[in-house]
Order: sequence, then structure tokens, then C-alpha cells
Amino acid sequence: MTVAQLAACGERLPLAPSAKQIANLPLPPAPSYIVEFGNNGVVPQSLQEAVQQAGGRIARVQKSMGLALVTGLTPAAANALRSSGTAALILPNIRRQYVRDPLRPSQLMVRRLTSTSRAASRLTPLADPRSAQFFQAGLQWNMTTIRADSAWQVSSQGAGMKVFILDSGVDTAHIDLAGRVNTTLSTSFAFNPTDTAGATPLPFGHDSVGHGTFVSSLIASNSLGIAAVAPQAQLVMVRVLDDDGSGDDFTVISGILYAADNGADVVNVSLGGYLQRSNPFDLAVADLIQRAIDYATARGALVVAAAGNEGLNSNTATGPHGSYADSVHVLAGGIRQVISVGATGPVNSKNFDSIAVYSNFGKADVAVFAPGGGLVTQDSANAADLVIGACSANLFSVCADERHYVSNAGTSFSSPLVAAEAAVIKAQAVTKPTPSQIEKCVLSSADAPKGKSKPDINYNFGRIDVLNGVLHSTCK
Repeated sequence: MTVAQLAACGERLPLAPSAKQIANLPLPPAPSYIVEFGNNGVVPQSLQEAVQQAGGRIARVQKSMGLALVTGLTPAAANALRSSGTAALILPNIRRQYVRDPLRPSQLMVRRLTSTSRAASRLTPLADPRSAQFFQAGLQWNMTTIRADSAWQVSSQGAGMKVFILDSGVDTAHIDLAGRVNTTLSTSFAFNPTDTAGATPLPFGHDSVGHGTFVSSLIASNSLGIAAVAPQAQLVMVRVLDDDGSGDDFTVISGILYAADNGADVVNVSLGGYLQRSNPFDLAVADLIQRAIDYATARGALVVAAAGNEGLNSNTATGPHGSYADSVHVLAGGIRQVISVGATGPVNSKNFDSIAVYSNFGKADVAVFAPGGGLVTQDSANAADLVIGACSANLFSVCADERHYVSNAGTSFSSPLVAAEAAVIKAQAVTKPTPSQIEKCVLSSADAPKGKSKPDINYNFGRIDVLNGVLHSTCK
């Protein structure tokens, strides 16, 4: 694989929002607005006074990019504030549904851990995750397909790496996550929609959506019920979603910057929001996200994101339910320096490297694939084709004793496998690799599906192989 081909994957064309394009567009009504004041991290006195005079309030400040979240402004006041020249940029802060299909009892299979071989505590060095109950039962085909089980035997299993997870929170008391989450670094930028003042952040250790708990358990676990790709890695939850799986633009940007400022090695973002290419304000938000990604990359963090579950062919911008030509995935499509991950999944335990019917695909936007689970429809899935993860006790009553697991499918559960592989590779490398070097390793070491070559028009660089990643010549 040539260096040019690899670079092309991570360096997609920018969306190029233009401040001049939106300078004279009327700002729409919004509960809050993102105001850019500069990069020195100090809100100018003139801006503070102008906001107050306009009837607004600076609720939160993101110093790393010089952004403020302003509440209490009418559209007229927001437009007047922009016209005053005291702010470089003002955008509506939009709340988006990032988890569209919350875990529900009717669509998943619940299992309970019946026995444990050791107490739920931190793994000892080079512990064998193959002892996990559901791995031994043959339910974790996702781990064997990517040869994570072989990599466990020849690597440090991600020891010393910090994987930050932007999601809906995490059940820190779950038997497979107890001791795996750094509760000192973990934080929350999520608020109830009614809490526009940002007075009380939602706790990062409470996950009523279930999404963040599931995602986290695929990266690192205590290997009691399930095995994870990087069991020795340290998890850091950065909650950016509320109890309905929604979050706003300022919160997501803040989460990325927080991870960058707090020593993230890898950042996993399994979020499914979309921006509209025809909306100049959305494109301006995409530019802020790109700048946050660039900031994180410059500080040594590799960002990995789910590609989305719309069955979109990114090469043609069409999907099974119509055209997506006017949409762009908030963290994957069109954003540079992000590994965008699609999902593979079997149907009736056959063809494990098939692109899942729900997964976005195509080399235009999707870099690589990992097992996300086979799913024809929500009601016709074969439980053996799904992937299994930890169930949050806050999700619903049957998971209340912290020993339950659920099965589901989605690119949300492909992305953490790649994030964990990156952690394993970085932990194993003799020299400290840059994010671009780790990305190159992940893509170079991926397997092309049978009969395909790399890069393929649909699979791009193929399906990840963790053992290849650990042993590959570019990953040392």
C-alpha cells in the first residue's frame, strides 16, 4: 500500500465553511449560541459587556479554542451582537440525536454472568481474556474474527494507554468495568435540555441509554463475562449525551478538546449525528469540529469514529431509503484525521466479513471495517450474529444487578474495536508513534476480504486484524 493511498484516506476534502458566507445570514432561534472570541482563552471584557447588554449570559467557556456558550439571546439580540464586531463568529448551538436507536429489551438478548473465576478487579499483567465466560461459550465471534485473541498472547494488551470515550456515560459498577474506568479523569459535559444555564452536569457514571457502557466494554474489561480488545487499557468516560442520547454541538466539541488536554492516546466517538451540506451554519459547525480534531491530533490523540448506520454508499451518496447527498456524518464524513469505521456482520453465522446491511460504506468516507454485528431488521436478527457487551444497570430493570450483558449491532460497536486496536499498537510500539503513524498501521495491517484488494471501492482498507497490527512492520 503506497503512502499516498494511505494519506488519501485520512485527508478527505475539507467542508470549507466560510465565515464570510454566514456573516450576513440571519441567525435562527436557538436555546444557546456558540460565540468565538479568540484563541487566548480569555473572554474579552467588551464581549462580556455586550452579551450582558443583549440580555444573554455566558454559560460555559472552552478556552482551548476560544469558544463561549451564550444563553438567553433572542435571534435579534444574537444578530445585533454579531454586528457589533465583538465576536469573530456566532453560530446556533444545535441539539442533535446522536444515538438514534437506544437499546431496548425487545430488540436485544439479555444474558447474565453465572459464575466468575476471580473477583472483579484490575487485571494482572498479561491476564488471559480467553477465560471470559461468554468468550469461552463462543459468543464473541467479533474478537476471534479480528484475531484479538491471538494478539492478547503477544502484546501488553494496551497497558498504559488512556482511551477516552465520548458517549452517554458508563456503569462503573458493572462487574466487567469495575476498576477499568479512571473516575478521576472521567467527566461530563452533558446537561438536561431544560438546564440551559449549565448548572448541573449529568453524572458520567450514570448511563440510562446503555450505549456508553456497551461501547466501553468492547475496549477494556475485567474478562469475567466478556473479553475486550485492549483489556489492560484505561477507560476515560467523557459524557456528552443526555438521557435521551442527544447532545449539542458545543458539548461534543468540548469533549474532544477535553480528551486532547488530558492526555488521551485514543478517542472513540460512536456518535451518529448528521449535518446538512446545504446549511451554512452546519458547515461552520463542521469546521469547528475539524479544528477540534486537529487540536487533538496535534497533542497525540488518534480519533476513531463510527461511520453511521444508514446503509449509505458514500461513493454515490445514496442509501436504501433515498439520497443522503445533502448530509454529512458529524464526525466521519468529510472530517480529516479521523479513522471512520464501518461494520461487518454475518447472516446466520455465515460470511463474517460481509458489510452489514445497515452500515455506511465506500472509500469516499469509510476508512476501514470491524465487526459490528449482523442485523437484517430490528425484529429479524439472529442473536448469534449480534455482538455482546456490558448492560448498564440504569438501562432497564433486568440489568439491575451489574452482572448482565446485551447483544446488539451497529457501527457504534465497530468503532471501539479499532480504537482498542490502536491502543494495543501504541502500547506495544518501541517508539512513541504519532496518530498518523498509528492510523497508517491500522490501515496497512487490515485484511482485504476474500477476492478484494486494497483499497477496495466499498471496503476501502478492509477489515481490521489486531494481531497483524501488533506484528506489522509499520507498527514498531
